[in-house]
Amino acid sequence: MKKWKLDSFTPHQIKSIREIIYNFYMMEKKLPTLKGIRQKILDRGVLSEDVAELSISTLSRLLKKIGFKWQKMQDKRKVLCESYDIRAKRIKFLKKIIEFRKEGRNIVYTDETYIHSSHVKDKGWYDGSDKNLKKPISKGQRLIIVHAGGEKGFVQNGLLIFKSGTKTGDYHNEMNSKNFMIWVERQLLPNLPERSVLVVDNASYHNVPIKKNITTATRKAEMINWLETNGIPADPKLTKPELYKIISENKFRFPIKYRLDELLEKDGHCVLRLPPYHPELNPIEKIWALVKNWVAARNTTFRLPDTEALARQKFEEVTEQEWFNICQHVRKYENELIEKEHLLDEAVENLVFTVNTGSSEESEEGWDDDEAASEDELGCSILESDSSEQNDDVM
Repeated sequence: MKKWKLDSFTPHQIKSIREIIYNFYMMEKKLPTLKGIRQKILDRGVLSEDVAELSISTLSRLLKKIGFKWQKMQDKRKVLCESYDIRAKRIKFLKKIIEFRKEGRNIVYTDETYIHSSHVKDKGWYDGSDKNLKKPISKGQRLIIVHAGGEKGFVQNGLLIFKSGTKTGDYHNEMNSKNFMIWVERQLLPNLPERSVLVVDNASYHNVPIKKNITTATRKAEMINWLETNGIPADPKLTKPELYKIISENKFRFPIKYRLDELLEKDGHCVLRLPPYHPELNPIEKIWALVKNWVAARNTTFRLPDTEALARQKFEEVTEQEWFNICQHVRKYENELIEKEHLLDEAVENLVFTVNTGSSEESEEGWDDDEAASEDELGCSILESDSSEQNDDVM
């Protein structure tokens, strides 16, 4: 038995936890508490069987990471609410992908993952002898994997596998913007069907701007140049904070343009970014799991070349029908999310009103002192960094 760690949550588990919170509002018509959420996670078997404990602090940090926050009500209690910004981005994504499908455009999903040479199943049959394989104590060397696909299967010649050389423990440090763009230009673009829509997450290397972003650390002369270039009058005698305030007020008029978008648009394609913290909306996540589970069941040498050969073999064997079934499952989930948005609005508004007026028993429940974690307690987590939000600084 083991404690559940923050970086152990899978996309499917994140989806299940988000649905548990929604159901508190929409089905049970009451405020969710951390203890209540935790109990339902355990009761529904969201975690694996060998988990002994899911701590309240770990759950708090996870909810913070996937876009939930504590909102203080008029009676000083805190209610768990999903960030409006996250919801807005999710709604925008859902509307856009439905629109693209109606136009008959080909939807292609891409992502990056990794696999260690020691990747095996945690459990297996044991015959009582000393001949059984023992998993190495060290994780061993690591392979970085990049691929793309959709309802019609993998993009032809799109698979990229290379040996990791990082010592940081984070594969995102190696799949940087340079490596990613080389893969896009050499392997992805030449094989994309016409008018494809490439769905990517919010990893920094997917979102490299064409022009340097304007931040509070930008030199004053560059701030003035940005304002002049965009036809916004500003007195050069103003201080940097004053200039940046003007830029911040006008940035929505000049959306950031990214290198990836520009590259794909030249060939008649476009880019669609997933809403932050929603890996379950990317079907390729299930493909990764399919491949990794298959490799884990057959990995006996723990040698990197053998692990790579197994991975390549399984990628070759994944069928178009498997891709289609997974994509259809995700589309069904998209429709469920769309249906829930208005129901969620109504449910939350009713509960907020109840809390504010103190007119029902539910308003007496509130949050226990040990449950209403402060912002400092929630902090930042180490959940997959490729799901992090992009900085809103302007060009």
